[in-house]
Amino acid sequence: MAAKTVLVVGANRGIGLNLLRVFRSRGWEIFGSVRSETMGDESVNDLKALGATILQIDFKDESAIIEAAKSYGSGPLDVLINCGGVGVEPESFVAHTADLLIEQLRIMAVGPFLTTKHFLPNLEASPAGKIVNISSAFGSISGNRGGYLGYKMAKAALNQQTRTVAKDMQKQGKNVCAIMVHPGAVATKLSGWNFDEDLYECVTSMVDLIEGITMERSGEFMDFDGTPRAF
Repeated sequence: MAAKTVLVVGANRGIGLNLLRVFRSRGWEIFGSVRSETMGDESVNDLKALGATILQIDFKDESAIIEAAKSYGSGPLDVLINCGGVGVEPESFVAHTADLLIEQLRIMAVGPFLTTKHFLPNLEASPAGKIVNISSAFGSISGNRGGYLGYKMAKAALNQQTRTVAKDMQKQGKNVCAIMVHPGAVATKLSGWNFDEDLYECVTSMVDLIEGITMERSGEFMDFDGTPRAF
């Protein structure tokens, strides 16, 4: 039987790289993306060492996403994980500019929509395709206590996008599940190494969740261990 396939967008470090490590250890065929300008970065060597097939994807460049989908081919894709993002700063809402807000939305909401759109034929070719958008507790409107306006706007938009895709898939009778996951407060380069939850434990729990998730939970917002989160 052919190995299951997973594509992690934003895979050369942190959560993305470690997700692929766990999937590889469980016998999955792994694909990871980096931006074209990152191909010469030392972090890509870790991705190569895992034996991942590397695709070049930039969330801000739809043409690159289309080319990556063509490069992947027509075969099934069992799991698409949209993991790329940017940091939470600035904290003050008055420090934001229109350009910064648009940049955050393009990377963390529009980009994952575009990868979902262009890899959808591959997900539909899987017996049970899964879209996993890495969100954040900061994407919760009900839990908002102020600060980090742009990041929160983008993650809330990502959540709404994921929920809409999930409901549309259900209406159309397609066996493609879409969920949004808070990955835990883990120390990564993107988070500024500020948190202390164990990265390996979080990603291992997340892979457990992804492998076991079914259409019954499509459209949900949850923690890395499957605990539901409020929108």
